[in-house]
Amino acid sequence: MNKLEFLARLEKLLKGLPKKERETHLSYYREMIEDAIEDGCAEEEAVARIGSPGEIAEQILSEQETPAKPVSAGKKIVIAILLIIGSPLWGSILLAAAALGDGVLITVLALVLCAYIVIWCLPVTTGALSLACLLLAVVSTVGAFPVFFHNAALGVLQFGIGILSAGIFILAGYLTLLLGQFFIGITIRFSRWLKRLFTRKKNMVKKEVTPQGDTIMTCKTWSERR
Repeated sequence: MNKLEFLARLEKLLKGLPKKERETHLSYYREMIEDAIEDGCAEEEAVARIGSPGEIAEQILSEQETPAKPVSAGKKIVIAILLIIGSPLWGSILLAAAALGDGVLITVLALVLCAYIVIWCLPVTTGALSLACLLLAVVSTVGAFPVFFHNAALGVLQFGIGILSAGIFILAGYLTLLLGQFFIGITIRFSRWLKRLFTRKKNMVKKEVTPQGDTIMTCKTWSERR
C-alpha cells in the first residue's frame, strides 16, 4: 500500500469526524510517511511501519470524547479566575519552553506536573472546608438544644451557627464537585496527548556499516532510538 492509498483509506474510515479534525489526523500521518521516505525508507515500507488504516482509525475513534456541552456563564467565570490566578505559573512554563526549545521537554512536563499539583489544591481545599463545615454543623446543631435550656440566647446563636455551617457545607461540596469534574477532564485530555506524543512517532532511520565498509540506511522504531 502506497501513501495515497493509505491516506484515502484512512480518510474514508474517519469520515464521521469533523472535517478540521479529520484533516489534522491525515496531515499528521502524511508527514510521518514523508519524513520516513526522506530518511531512506521505501514508501511501502514506511506505510507498513505505521500500521493499517483500520487499526489507526479505531484508535483515533476510541479516543474521541462525547460532544461537550456548552459552557455556562458561571463555569466561564470560574475558568477565567483560575487562568488569572495561575497565569504566573503557566506563563513561566510557556516562556521556559519557548526559550529553551524541545530539548527540555522533560523539564516542561515536570513543570506542568507541578501545575497540576497546585490546581488540584483547589478542590482539595474546598473539600476539606466542606467536611469541616459538616462536622461543625452537626456538633453545633445537636449541642444547641442542651445549651438552650441554660441560656436561650446562646442556644439560638449556636443553632444559627450550625445552620450557617450546613449551608457552607452544601456550597463548598458543590464547588468541590464542579472543580473535580473540570480538572479530571483536563487530566484525561492531557494524558491522551502525552500518549500520542510518545507512542505515535515510530519511523526513524539508523545507519549501519556492513563488513565491507558500506553504509546502509534502515528504518527503526522510536523505541530503538538511543
